Amino acid sequence: MSALVELETTDIWSHEPCWRIAEMNQQAPDSSGFRRYQVITVIRNDQKVTLNRDLGDARLFGEQFQLICGVPDGKGGGEALYTVDEAIRMAQDMNLTPPPKTERDPTDWAKTIMDNLEEKDKWKRGASTFGPNFKKQRNT
Repeated sequence: MSALVELETTDIWSHEPCWRIAEMNQQAPDSSGFRRYQVITVIRNDQKVTLNRDLGDARLFGEQFQLICGVPDGKGGGEALYTVDEAIRMAQDMNLTPPPKTERDPTDWAKTIMDNLEEKDKWKRGASTFGPNFKKQRNT
């Protein structure tokens, strides 16, 4: 398999070994807005062949992603772990159930500013727990 050359194609089959599948938002060729494109790279005759598909308006989809479906062997070749059909099903599952977002409480900026002002006053009095002259006191 050639590591540097990827050929373009207009058709792929579901039984072909899939190297990677990615979905990304890109500007439409007519500059009418952002579209969602699916890029599928398969291994055909020991070469990587890529298919680009327009899926529609980007606002209808979740986060952009890339699924690596092949394992390189370090010599320019490798082995595909999934078929195109399996990779497309995984991509559809990712679009239907996006990864959970971690919730975080918003920062209370007023409290942060007040804490910094208090620490500055403590530092001026020599009671700061930070600063160049800080010495840890022992509890004996």
